[in-house]
Amino acid sequence: MKILVISDTHRHIRNVIDLMSKITDVDRIIHLGDLVADAQDIESIYGKIPIDYVSGNCDFYETNAPKEKVISLFGKNILLTHGHYYDVKSGYKEIGLIAMQKQVDAVLFGHTHVPYIGYVNDLVLMNPGSISEPRRGRMPSYGLLEIDDQGRLHPTINAIK
Repeated sequence: MKILVISDTHRHIRNVIDLMSKITDVDRIIHLGDLVADAQDIESIYGKIPIDYVSGNCDFYETNAPKEKVISLFGKNILLTHGHYYDVKSGYKEIGLIAMQKQVDAVLFGHTHVPYIGYVNDLVLMNPGSISEPRRGRMPSYGLLEIDDQGRLHPTINAIK
């Protein structure tokens, strides 16, 4: 299974559309907030591909989207959150502790606009960065989270050039 992980599109989904014309084997899309309206637009364009999304700090008008959620795929539990409730701009310790308490296999988050992959024991922490508005001199980026036949998680981050 191949999952496209994006965050922080902020009303600019052109890079998502361009990317989806190149990556045709995506089984699922995850949008980690900012903005939910973008996730809904992506869902309307790619309706055959399941999409999960959560609200971010700029989604204050959006009341129906969850602030976080846990999805289960191929026996793996994955926490989706924007990250602002866990102060990810100051580090990843708190979000890692919360993920361990929730007994998930991975936590996917955004908010910083800076890509990151890390591990706490077997727990995967992944921030795809921003596909639309990167920070700290980075290129726009997205994540791919693949789950192999043995149920192992393989996270990668890719830049859009």
